[in-house]
Amino acid sequence: MDLRTVMLLLAIGSFLFGLLLMIFKYKTNPQEVPFWITAKILQGTGSLILYHRTNAFDSLTIMANIVLILGCAYEAWAIRILSGQNVKRQLHIITSVGIILVCYITAFVVEPYRKGLFLLLQSTFYFLPSLFLFRKSGVKFSLHLILAVCYCITGLIFLLNVAVCIVFPAYALSQDGSIMFSIIPLVSFCIFLVSGFIMLMLAKERSDLQLLEIQESLRISETRFQRIVETAIEGILVFDKDYKIIFANENMASMLGYKVDEMLGRAYISFFPENQLEVYYHQESLRKRGEDSVYECRLLTKTGQNRWFLVSAKPIMDDTGGFEGSFAMLTDINERKKMELLLEESNRRLTELSNQDSLTGIANRRCFDATLEHEYSRLSRSNSKLSIILFDIDHFKEYNDYYGHVMGDECLRQIGRVLEDCINKDVDLAARYGGEEFACILPDTDIESAAKIAERILQRIQDLKIEHKASPVSEFVTASFGVTTVKYSPGITPSKIIDMADRLLYQAKASGRNRIEYAEFI
Repeated sequence: MDLRTVMLLLAIGSFLFGLLLMIFKYKTNPQEVPFWITAKILQGTGSLILYHRTNAFDSLTIMANIVLILGCAYEAWAIRILSGQNVKRQLHIITSVGIILVCYITAFVVEPYRKGLFLLLQSTFYFLPSLFLFRKSGVKFSLHLILAVCYCITGLIFLLNVAVCIVFPAYALSQDGSIMFSIIPLVSFCIFLVSGFIMLMLAKERSDLQLLEIQESLRISETRFQRIVETAIEGILVFDKDYKIIFANENMASMLGYKVDEMLGRAYISFFPENQLEVYYHQESLRKRGEDSVYECRLLTKTGQNRWFLVSAKPIMDDTGGFEGSFAMLTDINERKKMELLLEESNRRLTELSNQDSLTGIANRRCFDATLEHEYSRLSRSNSKLSIILFDIDHFKEYNDYYGHVMGDECLRQIGRVLEDCINKDVDLAARYGGEEFACILPDTDIESAAKIAERILQRIQDLKIEHKASPVSEFVTASFGVTTVKYSPGITPSKIIDMADRLLYQAKASGRNRIEYAEFI
């Protein structure tokens, strides 16, 4: 096989190898080895140019040698990376610039020293990979060692030819010397075949090792995550797309009184009390739309008790955006929620007490004034009517003086109960206005209806037959009433409404007591 044929095969082989590496990179996506594809393309290009310029020397020949030697340098860097070492950017740039400068210097060097200089550069970049590989393999037999020996032998052959050029220049220029130098492309082709196969094996080995490292890293991460999840203070649940539990940590199971195995496969909805199902369905719809949320809910324990949880939930979506399940972190807030409910109840009781008369149990003056203000302002929007009943127990001072304050308090309590019984407690308000004076607020009530309610109250008070020997009106306790009805007017204030009812009450007292006076002010 002549020299030109070998150079052509070397060029074609390098291009095909580079193409194969590109197909692997972009199709099967293996672990990429930097510099490798570039090395083969450069070697193929340099060999192809030299194939056409075998017996000539010009600027194109220099360019071909630059490209070829750069390809050898890039292959050395690829092997360095395959052997587990890095190539610094600065070293790579300096080496490339050095190759270009040395190759251009050869234009001023005569044969055979010019050829010797090219061969010296190539031998350098064959010895370098052998050094990288020897360091990796040590003395044990491996692919690294085989490849290192191949590169070392090739480097020695190139170096031997360098020595011939320097020591025996006349021989190098003779016909016998040309035959000797023709062995170099043959050696390059052989090393191309052997190194290509071994480097592919090393790349696969490197890829497999990296895959094993990734798998081990994932296993360690999974174990670490499992430990974090298992030891987390919060409860953790993972659901499938049908909202069945596929994972529960120990803490979650413990909070609900289950074992982990007992929870797996159960529907999440089975842990919700009936009055919390609306919460469940709302949250399920949010997850299936891909939305996160934080919410409070009650879940049933194994013994059927309710327990409060703060739930932070996230959906799990597939690559196409479809719902695959959900992840939830649950914090036990049962004790806190109990305290909140107790506080709400206490606040409610305090509000009631602040608006309640302590003696009679009905509303006090403070509540009466606030309700009157609210109901009267509402008239401006509803265009309805509002009625007020104001009544006073007749000669109550004399009752207290005759029977004592204990009996007086009991009398007030009984009248308070009568007042509550005679109104619609869902709409109307009964209040102790002060002392022995009582009042009612009757929203959306006309004067006739208000007067009938006042008559019912008066009759019920008489029916109590509470003895009152100190009264000049009756031998039993009686009351006098003032009833008024108003519509909203900017000129009328709540205090004026009370004044109207009070004047009617005074009129009832002046007319002999135990009676009702009413009037409408519209």
